[in-house]
Amino acid sequence: MLIQNSNKIIFIHGWLFGSYIWENIQGCFPNVSSSELVSLPGYRKSSTVEHARNVVDSILGSSNKDNIIIAYSYTAARILLSSELNKCDATIILINPFLKPKNNTITMFRDNLMEDFDSGIKKFIFECVKGNNLAKKNFLKLKNLFYTNYIPKKDSLIAELDEMTNFDLSNFKVNTRENLVILLSDSDEVCDTRIMNTLKQNKMKMVTIKNSPHYPFFDFKEICETIELL
Repeated sequence: MLIQNSNKIIFIHGWLFGSYIWENIQGCFPNVSSSELVSLPGYRKSSTVEHARNVVDSILGSSNKDNIIIAYSYTAARILLSSELNKCDATIILINPFLKPKNNTITMFRDNLMEDFDSGIKKFIFECVKGNNLAKKNFLKLKNLFYTNYIPKKDSLIAELDEMTNFDLSNFKVNTRENLVILLSDSDEVCDTRIMNTLKQNKMKMVTIKNSPHYPFFDFKEICETIELL
């Protein structure tokens, strides 16, 4: 099992939601000696102007084979598209990589934020929890979690959306590697998971999280057990 051979886990959050999404998962792996919750630029008060891409590339370049990198959504996609990926010796677990939206376009997300920031945030949060019969309950939980933590500035969020718009997927290909696993929610209403077929053709290891929306961290036990079984 991948987790048993590691001495450090590095958690990297995605778009909109900060490193707090990992706090209840961080303690699920007592056999791992250390862990790090990475806060990308724009997601903390003392943020620098450094680009998130540079932070991700630096983590990939400096991690060793005893590390596990777990990334979610936007950052999971950023890792798949990184030139540093195939040089990285660490085990990598990517949860719901946000390469392409399923229904709405990234431009629509952007326009919603520009028109009414709070309303745009709430619309996206609801998209993240759609997909099962707990959507309304989980919407309130995730909305409260978001608003009780540091809220990224609108300009920073829009800049990341603009970057996603420019993702070049025309030559999207990742070399087959045993130490990269992709976890996909089967009820994801945010990501267009059809692009993952490219990775399936490359025999990339992919695991389905059942009855789970794009934001899968309501059931921490299921996520932890899934990772432990890899």
